[in-house]
Amino acid sequence: MADDELPPDAHALYGLPLEDFVPERAAVAKRLRGEGDREAAKRVAALRKPSVAAWTINQLVRSRAKDVAAFTKAADGLRAAQGALLEGRGSPADLRTAREAERKAVGRLIEVARGLFPGGREPGESTLERIGATLHAAAADEAIRDDVLSGRLLRERESSGFGDLDVELAAALPAKPARKRKADDTAAREREEAAAREAAERERRTRRAALQAALDQAVGGRRRAEGALEGARAEEGRRRAALEDAD
Repeated sequence: MADDELPPDAHALYGLPLEDFVPERAAVAKRLRGEGDREAAKRVAALRKPSVAAWTINQLVRSRAKDVAAFTKAADGLRAAQGALLEGRGSPADLRTAREAERKAVGRLIEVARGLFPGGREPGESTLERIGATLHAAAADEAIRDDVLSGRLLRERESSGFGDLDVELAAALPAKPARKRKADDTAAREREEAAAREAAERERRTRRAALQAALDQAVGGRRRAEGALEGARAEEGRRRAALEDAD
């Protein structure tokens, strides 16, 4: 739904505490119907309540302009570094620096998000992870960023990489030389073989420990049985002696 199709107080719904969204949405729709604007009332009544992560991002956009501006600047820097590398003007080092700046800007917003909940409550770690994923996606994808910066985000978003530059960037980066690829393959194969040997050795030790425990248990059982047999024989001897005395 386009922004110009909604009255101003409908936009304000996304800045309210999350638990107030539904009753206030109903109140705005009712007022519009009372004013005779049934189409606007219908559009407002159809507005979806945002998820917890989306609501938190909306509050960041609406109340933390400085931190959001720093994030936007870092996101622009990341895309510029990617574009420069694609065009042969940049370097992997510049891209790493830009990525680190973007990560720090996202981290700052996540820390701020911890204090946005009423009553001193903190969002769960899964919510913070979804917030971070959405912000990283917004840094990479202009369409997602527009949704985030609107302050009316409905659901968290994800990006498979660095947006529309991802495939081009992968194609533009120089491939590893054949010798380097061969060395990497050999090293990977050696790591796999070493891991397999370690796993086999762990299994051998586990089996040996289990056999030793079973043997110890059998020996203990035999000793207990022998002790019981000796006791029974001694008892039999005592009874025979008593019988002979009686005779």
